[in-house]
Amino acid sequence: MEQKQERVHYDEFSEQFVSIVTEHWPDILLIINRQSPRLSALLRVATPTTLKRMNGVWRIQLITRRISQREGLQSPRDNEIVAQAIRLWAHTQAQLRLPRITVEFML
Repeated sequence: MEQKQERVHYDEFSEQFVSIVTEHWPDILLIINRQSPRLSALLRVATPTTLKRMNGVWRIQLITRRISQREGLQSPRDNEIVAQAIRLWAHTQAQLRLPRITVEFML
């Protein structure tokens, strides 16, 4: 029973976190823009959709528009830039020290 309650609390937290990140996505894009204007431009239409915790790492999925191969997202560099921007934003705005984050781009 306790594991089920823990799961419910985690699901609520996950939904709330994604909602807050979505609400503040323009602020996060400003941080991304400092390191990669190209990536910031590509992600203007992206939307954070889910947060999953796996082995102590938070995995955030972003849905973005189809991008041509030439201008495409460059993993893992772009993933790391976005993950660092989310962590920096959370620390700066809410004094949250987040665990390691990975970002997965979904088209």
